[in-house]
Amino acid sequence: MDDSRFTSRHLRIYVTALFGHFMDGFVINMTGVLIPGLIVTFHLTSKQAGHFSSSLFAGMLVGAAVAGSASDRFGRRFPLFVSIMTYAVFSFAAVFAESYDSLLVFRTLQGVGLGAEIAIVLPYITEFVPSRHRGPLVTLASAAWICGLPASAAVGRLLMPHSSWRSMFAVGSISAVAAVLIVTRLPESVRYLLRTGRVREARALVDTIASPEPAAGMRPAAAVAPAPAEAGRATGSVRFLLGRSYLRYTLSIWLMELCAGAFLYGMSSWLPSILERRGVGLLRSFSYTAIITFAAVVGAIVAGQLVNRVGRRSVMSSSFLLGGVVCLIWGTTSATAAVVALGSVAQFFGSGVAGATLFAYASELYPTESRATGLGWAAAWQKAGGLVMPTAVGYVLAMHASSYVFFVLFGAISLLAGVSALAATFETRDKTVEQITRELARRVGREPATAPAVGSGAVGETGDL
Repeated sequence: MDDSRFTSRHLRIYVTALFGHFMDGFVINMTGVLIPGLIVTFHLTSKQAGHFSSSLFAGMLVGAAVAGSASDRFGRRFPLFVSIMTYAVFSFAAVFAESYDSLLVFRTLQGVGLGAEIAIVLPYITEFVPSRHRGPLVTLASAAWICGLPASAAVGRLLMPHSSWRSMFAVGSISAVAAVLIVTRLPESVRYLLRTGRVREARALVDTIASPEPAAGMRPAAAVAPAPAEAGRATGSVRFLLGRSYLRYTLSIWLMELCAGAFLYGMSSWLPSILERRGVGLLRSFSYTAIITFAAVVGAIVAGQLVNRVGRRSVMSSSFLLGGVVCLIWGTTSATAAVVALGSVAQFFGSGVAGATLFAYASELYPTESRATGLGWAAAWQKAGGLVMPTAVGYVLAMHASSYVFFVLFGAISLLAGVSALAATFETRDKTVEQITRELARRVGREPATAPAVGSGAVGETGDL
């Protein structure tokens, strides 16, 4: 699996997973399009609008934290189906919301499914794609998710003149199609099957996915064996994430995700309203938001080319720092062209390159029995940033503060994330996920015993997968 060429079966699985992840990004990032209409329909104050934005992230925080541990225990495929179906159902229910309170409940429950999907899909991709494609394909998945920002703004631009905010929730319910495709088309993770002793099933699945010959320039698969699992290591354990091997890196990931979530979700929730306050018409603000946020998609795609060449640590730290500096400059200009250009650059680095690389890094740092838990808690801290920042911006705007404060807030949190990336990032470039586990264990004197050769027939039954 690690050394295989990228086959047509890989592609079909990947595209199916990508569709669900794109819809997740679309439904999350509808908030900026929804808020102006909700303010009119329910006569909301800025504080209430901020609470609406944060309700989604409260649900996502719970979903991400719970789903990671559940996926490590029960597999990837069925929990992924449940998570997508959850946010599709509550998106449909929100179409018929008759009050602000009922809509708040539906949006919170929708958030549980949205957060759960993120916690499961990226570890799933990490575990089945060939190693040399892992970084580019996980960052490309993040790009597909970030596409939800400009896509929601573009769809809002098309629908809002002719219908209400309810039509956006109706579009979001299309996610149910992705759930059906996942439960009918996607196989279980090979590494999960091996870890749970289903070796024959795993081998049969590999025969249908991987190419019989390794990719050009790659070593034969039989030359390398995974390390045996460490005795007594709990599945889906948060304590493991905070153990000696991972404590420094886990805390750094959590801080970076907190800042990244505040940057991404706070920006997407309030940017149309901030542009409107600066004299841009509402529909034009949707168009400008689509352009600015599309730059994050480009950044995530570029990140896929950088992570294998430059490394995760350098890409994350430099991108967060650049994004922060550009935000501080962005807030000083009022010319339309400069606002769009600087906003695009800030999103390119801060949300695109840095955010995509961070999720790729978090999805590969931990061993299989805790991978979804690690990614889920990383995503939960990102949602905590999304929970705090929209509300904070709402309170700041309610105090009639200068709109420049908006840009200072985002600049500061991006700079903080950059410092954390410089201080505590474990470089995972050019390593399989098993090699990452071995190296971290070696650093604290807990290197596992030498694994048997692949040809011995013992691989997978005791492998640290």
